[in-house]
Amino acid sequence: MRHQPASLPPPLRGADIGSFAHDTVVRRMPATVRRVLRENSLTPEAAQAVLALAEEIPHAPVRAPHDRSAPDLALWNAYCDPYAGQNWLDVPWFFAETAMYRRILEATGYFQPGPGFYADPYAVQKRLALEEFVLSGLPCDLSAALAASLWGNQADLSLWPAGENENPGGTHILADDTPRAVAHLGALASRDARVDLILDNVGSELVHDLLLADLLLSQGIQLVIHAKPHPTFVSDALVVDVQTTVGWLSQHEDAAAAAAGQRLLAALADGRIALRDDWYWTSPLPGWEMPVALRNDLSQSGLLISKGDANYRRWFGDLHWPTTTPLQEILTYTPAPLLLLRTCKSEIVVGIPPERSHAVAQQDAEWMTSGRWGVIQFWAG
Repeated sequence: MRHQPASLPPPLRGADIGSFAHDTVVRRMPATVRRVLRENSLTPEAAQAVLALAEEIPHAPVRAPHDRSAPDLALWNAYCDPYAGQNWLDVPWFFAETAMYRRILEATGYFQPGPGFYADPYAVQKRLALEEFVLSGLPCDLSAALAASLWGNQADLSLWPAGENENPGGTHILADDTPRAVAHLGALASRDARVDLILDNVGSELVHDLLLADLLLSQGIQLVIHAKPHPTFVSDALVVDVQTTVGWLSQHEDAAAAAAGQRLLAALADGRIALRDDWYWTSPLPGWEMPVALRNDLSQSGLLISKGDANYRRWFGDLHWPTTTPLQEILTYTPAPLLLLRTCKSEIVVGIPPERSHAVAQQDAEWMTSGRWGVIQFWAG
């Protein structure tokens, strides 16, 4: 089922010379693949497959994964069919990135019996991201929690390895709908409604997301937390990463943080927090091509809180929208009200007044990709 906007601009592609997408496909993507070699003890066969993938990008044709019996193989065959014969630069950038991360799992044997079976190839970076994070305090209210959750998204291991870029930028909010979002959450709390939190990265971001979740629980809201079904984009959170981080928080040396962790453990145990994953969240599909079953489930929510850059790109199809495009021209398809908490790390952002985007561009030529700028955008539906 499709619910796409009436008119769609072309997708961002690596073939856009001089773009961040081009640099990502030509330089960053092969480097990400090679990092898997350095950070994992792979079998000779797996190491050879990983190296072959790195050398394939950007000029070889993109192909579907070949790992037999993988549960998403039929899905990826369908995703890849429209791009048969196209190379990594030709295909849409969002497709190229999601396909690369899925092919890494093929190479390491993630879905196959053996040494790589369900072994997270980014486990080292995820562990360091949590170990090196210093919690400076708990948010005092929802406004502060939303801001902390937003700027936690600055940390992204696909851009900066753990330990690098500890302070990637200041708090520059390009569009701030915090008052409307807080009012909406207050109305939901008054009727014990459901809120869905769609996660992005582990480490500092996930900690702040969980502290936001703790505040929402304290107001009587029921939570559904959506994680990825397999490792992707280096630092994206899996269900096990959520469980690990809640456990880390529950044993924190700070008494208030530990108490929050204990409350989250209790909420997981009694069902006030449900943890879910879905193959859609690791697919190359835009928001308007969400599977019917997931769409129907999310339609029961009072608010979808979407974290991070990749999720933002998905909701808007990773297309060349003008930055001034109003949210209502695109997001009318969403199954529930949507709150976007995202720092800008790719060349797509919408809903920004022209005078604001012009002023920011004069101040920071890399404002769309540096992670120094962010948005808190609320679409009421």
